[in-house]
Amino acid sequence: MKRFLHYLTGFAILLFMGALRSQQPQFFPLNVSYALFNAEGNEEYVEFYIAFLQQNLRYAPADSGYVAHFTLQLEVRNREAVAYSETQPFVNRIRTLEEIRPYSELQHLFLCKLPPGKYSASIALTDSESGARGEYLMDLEVKPFQDNQPALSDIQLAEKISKSEEKTRFYKNGLEVIPNPSGVYTLVQPMLYYYAEAYNLPFSETEPGTYTVDSYITDSQGSVVRTFPQKKKQKAGNSAVLVGGHNIVTLNSDAYFLNLQFTDDQTRQTVKRTQPFRLFKPSKEQLDLAERTRAVTAELMASYYSRLSEAEMDQEFEKAKYIATNDEKKIFKNLNAKGKIEFLVEFWRQRDADPNTPQNEFKIKYFEMVEYAQVNFRTKFKEGWKSDRGRVLLTYGFPDDIERSPSESGKKPYEMWTYNSLDGGSIFVFADLRGFGEYELLHSTYRKELNQPDWQRQIEVQRDNNAFR
Repeated sequence: MKRFLHYLTGFAILLFMGALRSQQPQFFPLNVSYALFNAEGNEEYVEFYIAFLQQNLRYAPADSGYVAHFTLQLEVRNREAVAYSETQPFVNRIRTLEEIRPYSELQHLFLCKLPPGKYSASIALTDSESGARGEYLMDLEVKPFQDNQPALSDIQLAEKISKSEEKTRFYKNGLEVIPNPSGVYTLVQPMLYYYAEAYNLPFSETEPGTYTVDSYITDSQGSVVRTFPQKKKQKAGNSAVLVGGHNIVTLNSDAYFLNLQFTDDQTRQTVKRTQPFRLFKPSKEQLDLAERTRAVTAELMASYYSRLSEAEMDQEFEKAKYIATNDEKKIFKNLNAKGKIEFLVEFWRQRDADPNTPQNEFKIKYFEMVEYAQVNFRTKFKEGWKSDRGRVLLTYGFPDDIERSPSESGKKPYEMWTYNSLDGGSIFVFADLRGFGEYELLHSTYRKELNQPDWQRQIEVQRDNNAFR
């Protein structure tokens, strides 16, 4: 027997099925998807992702709590016979029935290798206690990856992606990739995470070269509705891992496509993949009164933080320290894990412009700025949100104007940010003094910041008059 590997939160299902907490249906709804990845030889990897509501399992009393027994089965057939079959029994233990929330899901992943061809697949779940059963049928085509030019795997949509050394079923290339089989994102889970792999890249140890990844979202008509910062990276070998996460909460509730375009910067060869997803933003009519209350919003946030480790909560508050008071910093430092959950829920609620809505616009905007700082200000020496420009951005928001002065004769590169609303108009001057791309704050006219009126002397390039001529 194996324990089920992971928990996640399906908030879209919560909106429609929250009232079913105590019911035990005879049919199990399943969310299933799959993705293809390159394998050596004449076969390709196929990953099948499965998720279902935990509340649909029947739990029986057991020593020190309750236990549910269930079985998952995968069968893949071609026209002639069974090409792959796997059955796994699971045990899920809980201390109390109150641990089961109406939106909690359990997840699993089946991995197999199949030769190119057309197949039909069946994924079935059987509850050993209640006899309830769910089955999902799907057709799939395994296409070979071209080996003479760059190629991309399928795009795997994810609920969460994090670095990991623990090689669970969700482990890939140093990451734990928790899939989102439904492809549905919500106000409470607005981060669209993706994972993909690039293959057959021209590579040389002496001249590795670079590649560029463009990501953008299109609607059902093919119109581009959102573009994201371009990523350029140095090749580490003949393959590459493409990982990203974007906040999509500002989009309208609708069906969309995530587009990834990979370009080898040396050969200019380009390959593209798309993956459908849906953003669900319920109207006020679709939300019942309880789900619109602060209590339910707080419960959702508490559920979110309960799935984070204490280290992850520490990291979130570290990113929010620029807007925290000294008292809040002292309080958080002395809290245990449970206390940090309650603290973070209240911390963001106090800053929410409208606590009666399911979304916290302030928090969403703040972490969009964190993402912007990471993309634009990060260096190999410092995270973008920890840099001087990142701190100013997260403290005061986006400036009204930015004047950029690249390296000029006799001067080091610098930027001047202007905030019209600070003290009737304030400037911040940042300069790359060491030539590593890390811009340091040299001067500001805002009364709470560093003030060095002679900042221009610091950006002058010092010439060595004794240099050999």
